[in-house]
Amino acid sequence: MNKIIIISILLNCSIYSFGQQKEEINLIQADSTWGKEIIQIPFWFAPEINFNGHEDIRFAKGWEKIDSTGFWTYVFAWDINLNTKPTTKFFEDNLKLYFDGLMKVVNEDTLLIIPKTKALFIEKERKKEITTFTGILEIYDAFTTKKIIKLNVTIESYYCKKTKTFIPLFRFSPKDFNHEAWKMLNQVRLLPNICKDKLKDNK
Repeated sequence: MNKIIIISILLNCSIYSFGQQKEEINLIQADSTWGKEIIQIPFWFAPEINFNGHEDIRFAKGWEKIDSTGFWTYVFAWDINLNTKPTTKFFEDNLKLYFDGLMKVVNEDTLLIIPKTKALFIEKERKKEITTFTGILEIYDAFTTKKIIKLNVTIESYYCKKTKTFIPLFRFSPKDFNHEAWKMLNQVRLLPNICKDKLKDNK
């Protein structure tokens, strides 16, 4: 079965009332080659991430194929009640919870003790309302390889002045930052009017 379909089944199995709203939610600007999934937050697989909102995910073509440029290459954004400026520790702690929880529910080997996710980030640049971070994750890939893989990561944290909230945009790939996969990733962005739309939704 296609891995994206598996993700969709897993991440939607406990979401009912949210379903009718999903088609209206759109945080990310990407072309039609990217798969899309909307997830409600708090995450049922990682309830320790104590926020409310939703996650917009975009999967590169070939996400589930080991030999593909798009393997494990994807983007997601969190539109949550994040009122405090996120730090490297915020991202490290919450991504550990996210991937540990996700891999636990995906894992089919009940005897396996899944290795804990490792995360290390640095703040790279502050520019107006955007703060950028870069780092690396070591996660157990319960979907495809059944091994520990390393993901290079960039994060752009956008500050919406009117709502006084932050929207982080995450990009992931096992490929080096100079690989063509990152050219694809960097073309996927938050919608330009995301803060205005967020203000409208809160009225």
